Amino acid sequence: MRLLQVSLRSLLLYSLILVLISIPISIFSIRQIINEEVDESLALHTNQFIKHIKSYEYLEDLEMDLKIWDQLSYDIVLTPSDIMSAGQKYETISMYDSIEHELHPFRTLSSNIIIKDKPYLLTIKMSLVDNNELVMALGIVQVILIVLLAAGLLLLNRSLSRKLWKPFYNTLNQLKAYELDKSESIIPEKTNIIEFDDLNKTISHLTDRNRKVFLEQKEFIENASHELQTPLSIFQSKLDNLMQIPGLTESGAATLLDLEETAQRMARLNKNLLLLSKIDNDQFNEVEEIDLAALTKKLLWNLHPMADLGNISIQTTINPLAIKANSTLLEVLLTNLFHNAIRHTNVNGKVTVEITDRVLTITNTGNPLKMNPEKIFERFSKEGRSENSSGLGLAIVKKICDTCLYELHYNFHSGVHTFSVAF
Repeated sequence: MRLLQVSLRSLLLYSLILVLISIPISIFSIRQIINEEVDESLALHTNQFIKHIKSYEYLEDLEMDLKIWDQLSYDIVLTPSDIMSAGQKYETISMYDSIEHELHPFRTLSSNIIIKDKPYLLTIKMSLVDNNELVMALGIVQVILIVLLAAGLLLLNRSLSRKLWKPFYNTLNQLKAYELDKSESIIPEKTNIIEFDDLNKTISHLTDRNRKVFLEQKEFIENASHELQTPLSIFQSKLDNLMQIPGLTESGAATLLDLEETAQRMARLNKNLLLLSKIDNDQFNEVEEIDLAALTKKLLWNLHPMADLGNISIQTTINPLAIKANSTLLEVLLTNLFHNAIRHTNVNGKVTVEITDRVLTITNTGNPLKMNPEKIFERFSKEGRSENSSGLGLAIVKKICDTCLYELHYNFHSGVHTFSVAF
């Protein structure tokens, strides 16, 4: 549509330019035509005057009559001349009007004539004021017509564009409001335009196929996660029973402990993958008002035993803040950030948590990252080879922030890691 609108606007612009160019040309042509008519009228009056004078050449006092005529006449001037040859000359002059006190244009015809064997210069003039006003009026009428024509073309173009592209925008609005997990199939309206009908059929087929794949994938992930929970629980239960068998050797106990840690890690991994899948499927859309300060204090209190193992101090500066969010996602977000900060803090290190100006800032002392900081929020990206980490904690944090439109930032400076979340 943009290309069509540009083409229509360009065509309209070129048309207006041509019309604007035609205005001075038409005015000039009209002026020339009027001047030719005036010249013909002057020539006719001159011939009539000469014929009239010739018919009175027998009068003895004709010269006196001509002088009186010259004084009484306004448009005809007859003066003695030294030129014996005949000739005519047209020109446009300006003369002062004593009544209106301004210069007015006149068209004149000067002719050399012979009266009773004496040369005279006959000058007949005609005012062009009315003609100029007529030309000006025609120009104004043309300008008004152009303005009306341009306005009409613009309105017509706009009306036709709206009517022509209405089916397209209806389909576009349905696509903007379409959600895989909530919306049904897109049902575009029938049009008389073959291209739009083909586009609508393709869009309807594409959305139906994507919705089907989405629902199948969602069902598969949920089923796979639930199916994994059962064998993991059985495996954990069997390990607990084996650890209670009398006479268990030290090496056997160590092996069982390793297996139990592996089972717990698999359970956490399964839980995190299921959580990411639910976030992707937008299954946490219920929001409520949550006291972020109180929730932060509660979670940090629960993590104090974990921090005490590494002699890590937790310092807080928490101002009151209430936000509207999903309670589950917000708790997961905070827990993962706090766990990450404590886990990667050096022994005898320090973790600082601040809430100011709707921004949560978490800092911890630690070694510089060995990995690229830009990959810190990618899935299964881990710092070192920690077996207790699934590599999904910060990926879940990033996913929650993107889903809830929070601003998440990370930087490292002078031995301090800093994570900030702007709500």
